[in-house]
Amino acid sequence: MMVGLFSVDYTVKRGDTLKKIADEHGVSLSELLEANTIPNPNLIHPGQMIVIPGKDLVHVVVRGDTLSKLAARYGSSVSALAQANALSNPNLIRLGQQLVISGAAAGSSPAPAAEPEAAPTAGRSGRSHIVKKGESLNSIAAQYSGVTADQIAAANGIVDGMIYTGTRLFLDGPAFVATGTNEESTYVVKGGDRLADIARAHGVSLSELVSRNGISNPNLIRAGQSLAIPSGKRWHCPVPDASFFNDWGFPRGGGSRYHEGNDLFLDHGAPVFAPTTGSVEHVEGSIGGKQFILQGKDGVRYIGTHMSNYGSSGEVSGGQIVGYVGTSGNAQGTKPHLHFGMAIEGGLVVNPYPSLIANGC
Repeated sequence: MMVGLFSVDYTVKRGDTLKKIADEHGVSLSELLEANTIPNPNLIHPGQMIVIPGKDLVHVVVRGDTLSKLAARYGSSVSALAQANALSNPNLIRLGQQLVISGAAAGSSPAPAAEPEAAPTAGRSGRSHIVKKGESLNSIAAQYSGVTADQIAAANGIVDGMIYTGTRLFLDGPAFVATGTNEESTYVVKGGDRLADIARAHGVSLSELVSRNGISNPNLIRAGQSLAIPSGKRWHCPVPDASFFNDWGFPRGGGSRYHEGNDLFLDHGAPVFAPTTGSVEHVEGSIGGKQFILQGKDGVRYIGTHMSNYGSSGEVSGGQIVGYVGTSGNAQGTKPHLHFGMAIEGGLVVNPYPSLIANGC
């Protein structure tokens, strides 16, 4: 899965020049001009939004990847990739590892398939459409044989029929809404408690309570005994009370790539929570800054970037703090936010928006 060629939006401040902005973000003036439609490079104004093009291509390792395959795919070399990622053993890379693609041709992307916007992936053909002014889901579907408006909406996580000019919409692909993992609470038995009453009070069946706690005699429990209470599946909002909208597929880098996630805006330092139970790894890079990668017990891989600091790592429970909202990486100069992404089986990236909405975020 390609994560990369990340860009970021920068708001012009008083006293800024394009040359100053380019120098501060480590890009050339020509790259900055190429990423933005600016008629007069000597005339910018405070409050204007400037796209800062990304410098690095980042690939997230999926099953079957090798350095030699990636080098051939991106026009690089095994030695360049090993050096750029400080790999002591070029034959050893792991699933979910983020690799900076060094030595690739400027602005390169994976070898194009029939559709240049996206390569075919399991569950998605890669066919896509860039929304033009005045189009609707129905009018777009009518342009392609065998494609329906509902199919496009499902593939792109559109829950309200709203689409935006300039966004990329996949023409097919699975609909997905995360439901989380089974969770439980603990109850300490009090004097006079009966197991049936405890089960009823917590909305679970007596048989569930007996089975979960390995109770041989349901009529025999003791005061002070701890009981695990199954509470069913739950999915936690990664950034509760955040401001967000369905910005999946929005153009980035002047249209060189498209947004594969949702940006969740909240105050700097606001806690970021694990959506589900799973295993968290923290990584840091020049693009995503401080990041978490959560391999959820629900089979979904969750990614959060641009954090200000890390929280818990290793095995975590749903709702546990795994980081804090920030502007790290190439998000410096923007409003604090968490870029939140999701990938399902086979590494297929899906829009988090339906999961966020369905789970009350």
